[in-house]
Amino acid sequence: MTDCVLRLQGITKRFGALLANDSISLDLQRGEVLALLGENGAGKSTLVAILFGHYVADAGRIEAFGKLLPAGQPRAALDAGIGMVHQHSTLADNLSVLDNVMVGREPLWQPWSRRAAARTRLLEVAQSFGLAVQPDARVGELSVGERQRVEILKALMGSEGGRGARILILDEPTAVLTPQESEALFHTLGQMVAQGMSIIFISHKLDEVLRVSNRIAVLRAGRLVAQASASE
Repeated sequence: MTDCVLRLQGITKRFGALLANDSISLDLQRGEVLALLGENGAGKSTLVAILFGHYVADAGRIEAFGKLLPAGQPRAALDAGIGMVHQHSTLADNLSVLDNVMVGREPLWQPWSRRAAARTRLLEVAQSFGLAVQPDARVGELSVGERQRVEILKALMGSEGGRGARILILDEPTAVLTPQESEALFHTLGQMVAQGMSIIFISHKLDEVLRVSNRIAVLRAGRLVAQASASE
């Protein structure tokens, strides 16, 4: 793995007196699972919120696929091929799977031909990564694991005119899953990596991290204190 797809350099973020991220530098390679490990409050979620444009860093820069990523612009992150699945669902319970995937990607009230094309694309992406979904199912009636599948598919579909996520950030993805759902997620991650995707896996469960990651970065009190390959 020699292709660097993401580079964070000197990322620093303060919230008043709290130094949430202290000059963190990391990179991510193509086809790699990088685990961000650390206790609650270590700075993991702040770091990826900056990466995805939800926060603006006080210092530092981010490059995605060799290009500078504009700060504080989630749409720019999406357009660059970065997708994020949050720990808590961001889906609309009253909408179907298809409508949730289309929200933010294109207007919901499209001619039938556009909706049919979106449905076809959704099913193609779902099959490609082994993520079984029913496009017309109402999200409010889905299990937690099924909702997470929809969140992942939404990221993989990307923004309108975009090519979908090539980097996927998963924030504590197993926190609300059953063991069986976690197993299904790990299988999906394996398929993603096999197709050249890169993944940032945030967790504080060491057994899961050792199982799914190629490399581990440990944060403590806002600082990057260790990096190692999972085999080490």
